Amino acid sequence: MPGTSYISGLISGIDIDAILSKLLEVSQAPITRLQSQQTNLNTQLSAWQTANTRLLALKTAAGGLARLSAFEVKTAASSNEGLLTASASASAPTGVYALTVNSVATFHQLVSQGYADADVTSLGSGTVSLQVGDQPATTLNVDNLTLSGLRDLINNADLGVHAALINDGSSATPWRLVLTSASSGTAGKVTVTSSLSGGAAPTFGDLRPAQDASLTLGSGAGAITITKGSNSIDDVIPGVTLYLHAADAGQTVTLTIGNDTNAVKKAIHDFADQFNSLMDYVNQQFAWDAKTEKGGTLFGNFTLQQIQSDLRDLVSNVLAGTGAQWVVLSQIGITTNADDKLVIDDTKLEAALGANVDDVAKLFARFGQPSDPHVGFINATADTRPSGSAGYAVEITQAATKSHVTAGMTQDVALAADETLTVNGVQILLTAGMTQDQVAAAVNAHSDETGVVAARTGADGTGTGNYLTLANTGYGSADLAIVSSTSNAGAGTTGVGNVQISGAAPAGESGGGQGAAGLAVQGTIGGEAAQGYGQLLVGTAGASKGLSVLVTATAAGSYGSVVYSPGVAGGMDGLLDFLTTSDSSPIQTAQHTLQERIDGITKEITDLQQRVAAQQERIRLQFQNMEQAMGRLQSQSQFLTQQLQQINSNWRGA
Repeated sequence: MPGTSYISGLISGIDIDAILSKLLEVSQAPITRLQSQQTNLNTQLSAWQTANTRLLALKTAAGGLARLSAFEVKTAASSNEGLLTASASASAPTGVYALTVNSVATFHQLVSQGYADADVTSLGSGTVSLQVGDQPATTLNVDNLTLSGLRDLINNADLGVHAALINDGSSATPWRLVLTSASSGTAGKVTVTSSLSGGAAPTFGDLRPAQDASLTLGSGAGAITITKGSNSIDDVIPGVTLYLHAADAGQTVTLTIGNDTNAVKKAIHDFADQFNSLMDYVNQQFAWDAKTEKGGTLFGNFTLQQIQSDLRDLVSNVLAGTGAQWVVLSQIGITTNADDKLVIDDTKLEAALGANVDDVAKLFARFGQPSDPHVGFINATADTRPSGSAGYAVEITQAATKSHVTAGMTQDVALAADETLTVNGVQILLTAGMTQDQVAAAVNAHSDETGVVAARTGADGTGTGNYLTLANTGYGSADLAIVSSTSNAGAGTTGVGNVQISGAAPAGESGGGQGAAGLAVQGTIGGEAAQGYGQLLVGTAGASKGLSVLVTATAAGSYGSVVYSPGVAGGMDGLLDFLTTSDSSPIQTAQHTLQERIDGITKEITDLQQRVAAQQERIRLQFQNMEQAMGRLQSQSQFLTQQLQQINSNWRGA
């Protein structure tokens, strides 16, 4: 039995271990063949996994170039970075601007008189009031505080003013309290009012006055001088943020906004590098070694050959219908060599980028050209097929609208009392005396939180009048909810009333409110089904699946067509997305098939090993039983021999 100790062939003289070893050697042959097959399959699986990794790297590079935004990178170059620098977004218009920094914004600082100590001398008792700009003043109660105590009181109150102690180095009264505004410009000016008595009350003077930034755009009679409270200015040149560092009214700074062709060129080179890396790997798989008479692991594999062919076709395709001056990569200096690798002529590429970066973008990126001004191309996906020159027709059956509601009563006079409007869950406090213009302004000041804007209109929500109309900032079916804390039964209210109103239920307290819930755009793209999201219409079926367009039309009808081209990078991104992620792709199928075969062989090897082990154990037990039987027979033989000898001895003795 297993675990029983014995000496092989002790009785029989047969070397059982040698016999079992030979039997194991014979039984191991099919297992060895299976293990060899498994090693070969694992090598193939590893080769496909490496190919998939190369494809994913290429997909990342292609995906970057598949977006038009990759070609819209801008640079902002200043002729004097000591005075001014800038950053530019994709929306910034290219051009050259003359700027003069007249002054930079400062943070207002006040300083007290000197004290001999900061922790002993009492400042007295009473109040200290601080006001920042035109914000309400805050009054602090002071009870025999020291200079450091007043510092802590101000800082703990979180007033938008930071207090700090400094030591000016003087021998008698070195300690001073410095107040610094948290807001730059004149809007951050700090005003201190003190009523302290019975101690050494502080008085404050300007350490650094509050000052706005002043910037002149242009020169000559038409120059524009702009005043801002911050040194970071993002609303002078569209898409450009200016950073003011120092002032010099006599120095003109030239700011040049241009296309960042170096960034685009680098992205194209990265794409080519990943493409070439993949081609190197494919070529290694297809290489034949005449000496060893062996090829690569995936030598002759049809799937890999087809992938190589598809990628080769993509970089050589003619991209018609975009209206660009270039329709093939070779026209901008990108060609293929005998190894199917991309070769870039930098001189030719740089010339093309400098001449028309937008047309270079159309060669690479997903690009849509609508024929109607009410339709804008937004995006496309890997599912979207090229449209050809005819394009995809855009048919609108329902234009998008916004949810809106008009109060049931007018506001003809100023508010008679404080009133709270709750707009989409956000409370807006209105004070007595506000006019309707001020009410609308207060609502609009919270638009970022509520998604709602207000206006004065007629009773039907159009034109101008004394009715308060509120509307969602976005299009689509999302409704709005408005309610007031005050009844609209009397005069001097916003007219909203204390019953909630919405676009779908506008009547409200008075029963006279009007409005409508918003609608999402509806229609088809290329004659196929599409889904509306606000003004966004997205193809959901057929060749136009994934094509997204923005429809600003206000009525149903036919709105031309959209010519769509995926570009080289967009087309490659779509193909690679399928190859690397879809369970039905040939690469995923090959890997799954190999893994299943490997797993099957693993099970078969395990089963064989278990059967061999069981067979060995049976044979070992049989030999053990034989040895034991022979041992018993040997004992019986010895006993009989002894008995016969005894009988013989007895007979002779008789």
